[in-house]
Amino acid sequence: MSAGLLLAACDGGEDPTDPPTESSSSEAPTEPATETTEPAETATPPEVEAPTPAPEAATDDHVGAIHAARYFMDLYAYMRQTGDTAQFQAMSAAECEFCASSIENATEIHDAGGWVEGGSIVFDVSDATADYPTEQEPSYLVRFPLAQEPQRIFRSDGSVDNVDAASGAGVVAVQFVDGRFVVFGVNLE
Repeated sequence: MSAGLLLAACDGGEDPTDPPTESSSSEAPTEPATETTEPAETATPPEVEAPTPAPEAATDDHVGAIHAARYFMDLYAYMRQTGDTAQFQAMSAAECEFCASSIENATEIHDAGGWVEGGSIVFDVSDATADYPTEQEPSYLVRFPLAQEPQRIFRSDGSVDNVDAASGAGVVAVQFVDGRFVVFGVNLE
């Protein structure tokens, strides 16, 4: 996956961290329109400041879960823009296929000499909800409407993929483990 609202379920199987969707969780959603153009001769990677979590993201409750999900989406954009996967990976559970795929994609783009501009996933924490963990579902399921900003993916061959803005909905499955939130699944549509 390379662009847009990348967004298939974290797992291909039926797992409670994958919220139900109208289509099978193994099907990739339709990606926004892209257009390939040639870059300006002076195009260079942008300087991007690393995101910082809100203080609420350190609290094991539904508010903390929402702020942790918000921070994780900020880390997603930061990782794609800079190629720095450390913070995103530190917050990702080994079981999270979305996380592993996102890390692989960002690494591939940057290792080949490319970079990404834009593409931040925006959601307002006041519009998000979180289902509390249960015996059957150990994760908080944070649900939110989202908008993904337009992005440009600069490829090592000199081409640029322009990806339109998109909107949709997201669910992030987080658990409070050893004093911090860890992401176990992501589903963005």
